[in-house]
Amino acid sequence: MKYMTDANISGLAKELRSKGIDCETVHQMMLKNEDTRIPIKDPQIVKFLSEQNKRITLITMDNLLAEYCKTFEIPCIRIQDLVSDHIKKTDL
Repeated sequence: MKYMTDANISGLAKELRSKGIDCETVHQMMLKNEDTRIPIKDPQIVKFLSEQNKRITLITMDNLLAEYCKTFEIPCIRIQDLVSDHIKKTDL
């Protein structure tokens, strides 16, 4: 599985790659560069991911983008859900 981070957490992609995980930023995958000054709107991201036939999972903190992914059945990991699940498991 390939992973893609949204622009807000682009630094995570580098860390995941250093751990052997196939992960790129949204800018690298869509624009073939890391220039985050160029905005990529949510509908463009959703369109790109929907064309990938569920081969790429988005990692995001963006609630609206995560909701779009859910609506269009695009694999998505919402960071807040992971943190919440972790806290619930460890605060027993």
